[in-house]
Amino acid sequence: MKLFSLLLLVPAAAFPAMFPETIGHWKLSGTAAAQIPDQKVWQEYGLKDSQKATYADAGKTWTISGYRFDEATGAMAAFDAARPEDARPVKLDDIGVPNAVARAAGEMVAAGNYLFVIEGYKPEPVELNHIFGTVPKYSRSPLPTLPKYMPPGAEANSERYIVGPESLARYAPQVPAGTAAFHFNAEAEIAKYGKPGAETTLAIFTYPTMEMARDRYPHFQQIPGAVAKRTGPMVAVALNPASPDVAEKLLSRVKYEAEVTIPEHVPTLKDNPVNLFWNIMILCGILAALCLVSGLVVGGLRLLVRRSGADGDGEGMISLHLSGHN
Repeated sequence: MKLFSLLLLVPAAAFPAMFPETIGHWKLSGTAAAQIPDQKVWQEYGLKDSQKATYADAGKTWTISGYRFDEATGAMAAFDAARPEDARPVKLDDIGVPNAVARAAGEMVAAGNYLFVIEGYKPEPVELNHIFGTVPKYSRSPLPTLPKYMPPGAEANSERYIVGPESLARYAPQVPAGTAAFHFNAEAEIAKYGKPGAETTLAIFTYPTMEMARDRYPHFQQIPGAVAKRTGPMVAVALNPASPDVAEKLLSRVKYEAEVTIPEHVPTLKDNPVNLFWNIMILCGILAALCLVSGLVVGGLRLLVRRSGADGDGEGMISLHLSGHN
């Protein structure tokens, strides 16, 4: 019986609660395993933990599913993959959330290294902040800059992020994994452009250096039906374009712009003229005090020498009184 009781305690210890007991006036009523939409791809994104929680109050309930990833890039990639086609962007910049969408039944929020899928309720910003502050191992890291190079005008919610062979096979199967060469730490962003039935998929692959991109560029040119272009450390590929003209126009809008970051000078007390003047005054005071102390020491020593019986002047000067008279 004791062994059976211990076995019942194992799941609770192995799977601690991800969400707080209360969110605003809502109380936690139960937890369960969260459904993972695409196991292989999300594991490639760095999925580490997931859980689904139900909250209730006054006969009403709603659920929130949390997915914790290694870093913010994985959460952003999962956000792109999981959001539905009819999702509408939600601005939550005031609480530091760049990726959030609303649906008829709730919201989807990517914050830090977490993705939250909320059903049946739209939390207030203060409630979201409470969630961010209480979930375990929450961390923020810089998001990749690659999405900003995608030309505007893509189909809504068609963007997908690629970090390895699994996500490449899922979202851009036309590109062989050997061509992408993920052992070079390659990543890619794809999106669809054009009207339904005449869509062109644009994929932009980025590499750590321009030399790597230059090396991979001929391999992308060999993809059947694709048109490729290299710009800086990126290779842009139009997959199955509606026409060569469409591909060229789309690729011409992909331009790499090198960013030079100049270290910003942070002002210190040394740059403050008032502080400099004050330090000069302090130095003058210290020098004056040293002069005063030195004078007192020298004067005191001379006084002690005179009281000891010596005049302190050494031997007197002998005058010979020489003159020109005999």
